[in-house]
Amino acid sequence: MRGHFLNETQYITELRLSPVVGVLLLSVVIADARLIDMSLTPNPSARNYKRDSDLVNLALIVLGIGTLFSIFFHLGTTEQRPGARGEARGEEARRKRMEQEEEEEGGGEQRPLLPRAKTSSSLLQWKCWLQQPSFYQVALLYMSTRLIVNLSQTYISMYLINTLGLPKKFIATIPLVMYLSGFLSSFIMKPLSKLIGKCLTYFVGLLLVMAFSYWVLLDDRMGQQVYGAAVLLGAGSATILVISLSMTAELIADQTQSGAFVYGAMSFTDKLANGAAVMIIQAIHPCHTVVCCPACVWFYHYIMVIVTGGVDVIAALALCSIPARPIRNLYHELGQLSCGCRS
Repeated sequence: MRGHFLNETQYITELRLSPVVGVLLLSVVIADARLIDMSLTPNPSARNYKRDSDLVNLALIVLGIGTLFSIFFHLGTTEQRPGARGEARGEEARRKRMEQEEEEEGGGEQRPLLPRAKTSSSLLQWKCWLQQPSFYQVALLYMSTRLIVNLSQTYISMYLINTLGLPKKFIATIPLVMYLSGFLSSFIMKPLSKLIGKCLTYFVGLLLVMAFSYWVLLDDRMGQQVYGAAVLLGAGSATILVISLSMTAELIADQTQSGAFVYGAMSFTDKLANGAAVMIIQAIHPCHTVVCCPACVWFYHYIMVIVTGGVDVIAALALCSIPARPIRNLYHELGQLSCGCRS
């Protein structure tokens, strides 16, 4: 039962890539139509006005679509009220089935990263997570994953334009290739994780990201080959992102009453690290003018290498710490009072 739930969690995480691919396809169509329209407008002042009005219209469209679907979600999603007797009986039966299935499955990758306490009434409070070494292991892994994904997406446009000197259409097509390759790789991610386990699947994603980093480092005159590099980065980023979220779900296991704190802490660590990284990168930027100087060529070249290959090493070290110190629940070692658990 637990394995089925975690497989569903991983599958839902993979499906998150589908809307992004559709949005990027729409962005490419809009960008191409806008470039054609701008080329047919000879007057520079009229061209600037059209550009500003197009940007305003695009912002309003995005805001309107987001608001509409948010309303649909809140109106169409129903939540069961906690404390219902039927739900309590169903939860108890579900836990018994999960215990029986775990006894049948045995050890290995099928075991949760954070095993349940022997008594079903033991619930971890938020402060108890702070005493779990596994909490910091997964947090470091998730933070490194988000640094790779977010920073590469942030600086890929500057790398394409300022370093490689490619046409501006690559700003739309390269992210599309990255997300499309990530979406396609999600179809083999589930059977691969079942075959070799989540840790090795994550390591395969790290190898793809590292291959992209070496390609960028060695080829400083990349042209159309950038599409091949984008495939490696997209597939690798999607793999490590989905697996890291799946590991977070396994860390929480059945302690769903405090799962919001775990996800919130992971997200806070991710946002804090990304913000600090961007501030450091901008502080060491060699050019402080609007127009990029020649130093920007090599700056963005090495930034793409560091934010992928450099952080990739940190993620690999975090991954190695998981087999070295298996993720487990220290509730029985810490005790009920010191851990802050409640029954």
